[in-house]
Amino acid sequence: MTISPSDFDNWKADPVTKAFFTACYERVEDAKEILSTTAGTDQVTDNYLRGFIQAYREIPQFRMDDLEGTDA
Repeated sequence: MTISPSDFDNWKADPVTKAFFTACYERVEDAKEILSTTAGTDQVTDNYLRGFIQAYREIPQFRMDDLEGTDA
């Protein structure tokens, strides 16, 4: 299935997608709060939260170009 640029733009503008991005932002803020109060207690948890934050920050930044070469 090929996704056109207009399909992608419509998806990004959809209220459900916007709500999903808002939920991602909220999870990042929650993880930052946890990390700010527990950092240094457990290195594995620190690393998990740092990776979690990075991954969730990246989600809303996807562009049409990121889908090239996939069977999206």
